[in-house]
Amino acid sequence: MSKRREATGQLALPLPPTPEPEQWGVVVDGVLLNSLGNAAGNWWAVHAARFHRRGKLRCLHVLPIGAVEEIGPLSRADAEFAAEHIVESGVHPRAVKARRWTEQPHMPGCRKAKPCRLCAPAA
Repeated sequence: MSKRREATGQLALPLPPTPEPEQWGVVVDGVLLNSLGNAAGNWWAVHAARFHRRGKLRCLHVLPIGAVEEIGPLSRADAEFAAEHIVESGVHPRAVKARRWTEQPHMPGCRKAKPCRLCAPAA
């Protein structure tokens, strides 16, 4: 192989590592769903259990009337599809949001991609 490279004058350049695919999640505001009092809250409670069993659901914020939960990590296309499917199933559009996935979960009002000082757990 080295004789061939010398003959053609080509150099082997190292390829940069391929970046990991961007991960996304879907945030569902169960507090808003339960405060609206329609059947969508019950629909979400049943379907959230399926994500919980697979290890794809984490709670971001828990209140006595519900929880803000995040499904993920998913690809961006899957997260957008899941958000659209949840809205088509009767969930209010303000209660569902696709956003970038981070290992450190954000509080519901945080809009930053990286963990911020407000979302970091107290030491």
